[in-house]
Amino acid sequence: MVFDKELIYEKIAFIREQTADIRSLIGEKPYEEIISDSWIIKGLKYSLQTSVEALIDIVYHLSAKHYKHAPADARDALQLLTEKNLLRKDEYEKYSAMVGFRNRVVHGYQQTSNDRVYSIAKEELDIFESFIEQVLALLENESKGQ
Repeated sequence: MVFDKELIYEKIAFIREQTADIRSLIGEKPYEEIISDSWIIKGLKYSLQTSVEALIDIVYHLSAKHYKHAPADARDALQLLTEKNLLRKDEYEKYSAMVGFRNRVVHGYQQTSNDRVYSIAKEELDIFESFIEQVLALLENESKGQ
């Protein structure tokens, strides 16, 4: 399989940069200040949204390069990679929920409360690192020819 490892590593670095910035902000400011400041909330939404978009880019790339499958959408790509055991089944729902969050933010399907944005920023960032670990393991296995 030929993956564009540089592309994947760039996306991973971007996700890690965004999540580090989010963690830093959450660690520096109290809850009340964060949820009451519309600019902070907008920044958190944007950082979360673009992190999910980088995750989606990776999923699309893996789906296309590893399985020659053009996914209908991000959840289709996640489902394929889960079925092929490249992603753990127990994580599919978490990744899918992040895609749903991104869709709500981007398309305005429904409002996302400031409390929910804070909750994701405070409690759910490990989802990204779990995803990254799975992708890096896949790339390492591919490098070894497994």
